[in-house]
Amino acid sequence: MVSFTGWAQTVTATGQVLNAQTKEPVPFAILGVPGKAIGTAADEQGRYLLRLPPDLRDTLIVSCVGFMPYVVAPAQWQAGQRVFQLQPLHQVLEGVTIQSRKVQPAKLGRTAEKADVRWMAGSSGKTTVDDEWGWELGTLLTPGRRSYLEELYVYFTDNKYERLRFRLNLYTVRSNRPDQLLSTQDVQLLCPPSRTGWLKLDLRPYHIVLNGQPVAATLQWLQSEKQAPENKYFSIPVVRQKQPGMVERENGQAAWTVHNLLPSLYFTVLTEEK
Repeated sequence: MVSFTGWAQTVTATGQVLNAQTKEPVPFAILGVPGKAIGTAADEQGRYLLRLPPDLRDTLIVSCVGFMPYVVAPAQWQAGQRVFQLQPLHQVLEGVTIQSRKVQPAKLGRTAEKADVRWMAGSSGKTTVDDEWGWELGTLLTPGRRSYLEELYVYFTDNKYERLRFRLNLYTVRSNRPDQLLSTQDVQLLCPPSRTGWLKLDLRPYHIVLNGQPVAATLQWLQSEKQAPENKYFSIPVVRQKQPGMVERENGQAAWTVHNLLPSLYFTVLTEEK
């Protein structure tokens, strides 16, 4: 099963996303047209490459964790605006204290390595900024009780990249689809060159708590680099099942697709006892 994006008769636009206060680049900002498979992610310097239909008359949304979304009206885009400035969100970080109730270790998600198929994603021949970035794939979770995320694990069957980066996003769930973004911190997973097998990310420094309600956890593709032009793809094993379990969208503003599948992605957690 493959997730590749491509556009015919498109206009290529490049630009940059900046912090409105510091004028510094906003790394890995997301650009997308709501409800459509049009979008991308910026690189470390906030630079982006975006392919659009020549007659685009839709609103463009520019966003990043920790910033207010920026709405680009069609008139702004048609007038040639290509540099966007995001206002930082000023948040007070609260500490997490586990008290009064006992906790027990548990796992949320699919812990098996083998599966029915490989869910593959690949990119074009570029070595840096790419327009396939921004794609998300994730799993539906039902914690049941208040849980504290300890570690994230995801399994890669294939990885042909020298640099591969993802962002962990957490959402509320409505009708088996991600709804409201819960993430307030930019939690990133960086995969070593050509690394396959289980990749682990320590989440304890982020103090992430799930409040016993259904949640969608996704990995958003932020970056992929390889100097050689061929064999640019990675894959995650997934297994078929009768009920919805996996969600996917082509960029940070596209409509979600729900599959009766389950990816090899899970969390170790500390769950409060009754």
